Amino acid sequence: MSIENYDYIREMAEKSIRADGRKENDRRNLVIKTGVINHSDGSAYLELGGTKVLAGVKILPGEPFPDRADEGGLIVNFEASELASNYQSDRIMYSVEVGRVTDRGIRESNLIDMKKLVIEVGKKVLFVYIDIFALNNEGNLLDAANMAALTALLDAKYKVEGSEEKIQLPLNHEKLSISHTFAKIGNTILYDPSLPEENLADARLSIAVSDKVNSMQKGKVGFFTPEEVDYCVGKAFELKHENKTLLMHHTKK
Repeated sequence: MSIENYDYIREMAEKSIRADGRKENDRRNLVIKTGVINHSDGSAYLELGGTKVLAGVKILPGEPFPDRADEGGLIVNFEASELASNYQSDRIMYSVEVGRVTDRGIRESNLIDMKKLVIEVGKKVLFVYIDIFALNNEGNLLDAANMAALTALLDAKYKVEGSEEKIQLPLNHEKLSISHTFAKIGNTILYDPSLPEENLADARLSIAVSDKVNSMQKGKVGFFTPEEVDYCVGKAFELKHENKTLLMHHTKK
């Protein structure tokens, strides 16, 4: 995109006008499909506008972590190839950030009852592996990765040793921790930034909320005032109900 177009987007954003016609707190169209990976225990394909993400869940036995002998484990990995678009100057570092932020939002919410994943205390537990792949990036990979991961978890069913019947993961749906990302351009705060908005933003703030704030991640060189942070947190709690309903609705029964 040319410098002139970026200048236009910034000028319009400061008047609370977005290039795609959305209002400040409008999310782009969300498309979700589940059961898209045959050899996973749960999977989801998600489109957030033009951003496309694939997530898969695999549940496997292993030895517990030494400091958590009575709990299962969670491991989240996020990857994006060059094909996903030239979305950041440092693709690898941004991929690490998306993976860690997604992990933190899920882990801190206690969405998964880790104690119910114990087979034998201190010896054998179940690990929940979540692999997320960016297929195309048109902005806001943080929210797209989070929602794809959550939907794949909701979709997940696995077999316990000695049984052919599949059971669902022990999830507390009230703890579903949904990410909401805001971009600050000048003095205007925009929810679910597109790629041009994200690239020219002065600051970015991602907040994952369930019944509480589970994670916050600030990006870019600019800043949010305390009042602006409070505003974003409030909006995250306000918007989570619609987003949660959409995720739950698209999950296989």
